Amino acid sequence: MKERLEDLTAVVVIGTAVAVGAKRLNIPFNVVLVVAGLLGALLHLVPHVTMDPELVLLVFLPILVFEGALFADSSHLGREVKPIFALAIPGVAISLLTTAAVATFELSMPFALALLLGALLSITDTVSVLLAFRSERVPHRLASIMEGESLFNDGTALVLVSLTSAVVASGKFSALDASRSLVLATVGGAAFGGAAGALGAVALRNTPDHLTTILASLGLAFATSLVAEHFHASPVIAVVVAGMIIGNAARDSLGPSRVLALHSFWETAGFVVNVFLFLLVGMQLNAQVLLQESLSIFLALIALHAGRAVAVYGCFGLMNLVSREPVPARFQHVMVFGNIKGALSMAAVLALPAALPGRDRLVAIVFGVTLITLLTQALPFRWFLRKMRVVLEASDQQLDDAKANLVQARRGQVELDELLHAGLLSRMDHAERHSSFQRKIIEAEKTIRALSTSDSDHPIEQALLLSQKAALLDAARRGLVSSEAVTHHTSKLDEQLISLNASSKDH
Repeated sequence: MKERLEDLTAVVVIGTAVAVGAKRLNIPFNVVLVVAGLLGALLHLVPHVTMDPELVLLVFLPILVFEGALFADSSHLGREVKPIFALAIPGVAISLLTTAAVATFELSMPFALALLLGALLSITDTVSVLLAFRSERVPHRLASIMEGESLFNDGTALVLVSLTSAVVASGKFSALDASRSLVLATVGGAAFGGAAGALGAVALRNTPDHLTTILASLGLAFATSLVAEHFHASPVIAVVVAGMIIGNAARDSLGPSRVLALHSFWETAGFVVNVFLFLLVGMQLNAQVLLQESLSIFLALIALHAGRAVAVYGCFGLMNLVSREPVPARFQHVMVFGNIKGALSMAAVLALPAALPGRDRLVAIVFGVTLITLLTQALPFRWFLRKMRVVLEASDQQLDDAKANLVQARRGQVELDELLHAGLLSRMDHAERHSSFQRKIIEAEKTIRALSTSDSDHPIEQALLLSQKAALLDAARRGLVSSEAVTHHTSKLDEQLISLNASSKDH
């Protein structure tokens, strides 16, 4: 126990340092984490430990999936149900079969193992994509399709991972048994998820405060997964459906403070699991196998992109022939380029039984593919969005420049005042430099007034509301204001925050 605790502590310390560094450098944290995992494996910087696959399946996956489903806005996703399900059902099948076919010939894999690899690589991961969407505003339709596809794609692909891994383990395949298992997993998972979501919505409405709300959601997520697994339904699909129902119910019926607390908890939980997964892979990885499989990793990348291209362009090519709202080609290019692997693919491969034939090879290939897609696709993804012309017009860059000039000039004036009071600057020099900064401030404010929209003021409004809330909480801690008054006023501030965030999503 002590050794395991030491290993986990090492993961936490390394993960924290890496994540802080990534945030400060404005680099997607999952990119830096996967590189850290690779270096840890190759340079033996992290201990090699044996991790129970059941831990990944029963603990990590429900957290990752529930967090994504809880934040999803079903009303917006419902508008894009056709393209989402086109990618999540036939798209996954096409991607899997195309990837498996290419892998069979390129990697000389048994077809069953190639199918399993195809299923693992069919799982999408939106962490990098959503990080880019937050910094580069894109059309709401594109964001909804990619977010919705990820949610339902994860469920479909992980069901196929389970089925293909069973075939690899047994060496036998029955079309009838596979079809029965597939229907039971998908339909049963959706049914269990719907029931759990309805019960969870009632349970959350009856919780007295934010702490019990968080505890109830945690219990519901794991209970849904375990019950679905017990009845051989898909725990991932069940958790996705339950998470979406509970998320909508929470936003409709709970107080603003409890909704924000719930979202904050699950956002933190998802981030922690991402950190653990990327570094734990490094602790699991056999560096020698990784080097041996370098050619296989490169060939798997070819198979991966071939499968994704066939799925996206094929599905939307047919759908656009009959749809009144065709999906633009530039959106499709973003979906192909945004096929980035991440925590879910690695969680799925780590959840495979330790005795499964070819497991070490699959872990190395999936880790290698994840590393390369993060470096070659996640890092330049913002540039690619601009190249595809799916971001706002150049006028927003002018607005950002004006805000930057305003910040610099005001900070310069503050520094001048401090130098004057310290006796390090004469009044004449102070007046000249101060007036120069003032001219910049006037020009910047003119530009901001001319170009600003209500949506561009969102970060300022959010910062002001959060600062007011922090001041109230600090006053309560000092005993300056009663807790009842603080609760009343912070509730109003939370309502404004939720309203502000909702309006920003609509734009």
